[in-house]
Amino acid sequence: MRKRWSWLFVLWVLGGGVTAGRCQQDAAALLDKMKKGFAAANALRLRSSIVVEQQMGDARAKQTVQHEAIFQRPNLLRVRWIEDSGKGLMVICDGRHLFTQVDALQQVKKEPAPKSLQQIVRGERPSSPVVDPLSCFLGEGWREKVESAKGAGTEKLRGRQVTKVALTLKGGTQQTLWLDADGRPWRTQRTLKRSHPGGGTMTVTVDETFQEVTLNPQLPKTAFRYTVPKGYRQVSEFGAPKSAPKSSR
Repeated sequence: MRKRWSWLFVLWVLGGGVTAGRCQQDAAALLDKMKKGFAAANALRLRSSIVVEQQMGDARAKQTVQHEAIFQRPNLLRVRWIEDSGKGLMVICDGRHLFTQVDALQQVKKEPAPKSLQQIVRGERPSSPVVDPLSCFLGEGWREKVESAKGAGTEKLRGRQVTKVALTLKGGTQQTLWLDADGRPWRTQRTLKRSHPGGGTMTVTVDETFQEVTLNPQLPKTAFRYTVPKGYRQVSEFGAPKSAPKSSR
């Protein structure tokens, strides 16, 4: 009887090992699908809600940002972040000029357009430290960023069947992706630990849920056209907003 139970235990362990290995393989296969599909696309359109939560001790802060973006190779983009207040930031590149619109300042900075989306989005940085649709669209590999990836079950997300993939990024940051069968991400969440200048550790959670992820969308010719809004000033460098004139009373 003991021998029989010993064999059952070995089979259970082996079975568990096979299941874990298959989950890891499935996770890697989905991540490869995501990278391959996005890297091969010529254009990308995204709409998402981003919730940023900060916690330090008992103090908590939360902000929601609406995000809309279209990208087209080689160097066209229109990205908009809108805060709870209705104000935000917009970045547009029409191929010749790069415009950055800051609503809080009512100013627009105009400068020559970089030659590639990578230069516009990343600047001097070689890549983003996280795995997301834009990083894959820009051709950044997930394997260079990830220490480990494993499947964490399936669930329904906004009516879609998705696989939850848990990542440990190089450097220790934890990230979770929710991917459909085609490797398309519909949610990404990551948690960062940062040292606060005043002492202590701040925990920042960034949770992005996508309403739209479209590869090679049909875009109108005017998609990247830009006009400075009425009441905004075009500047070469951002400055403090003009103070309101003093009352004569």
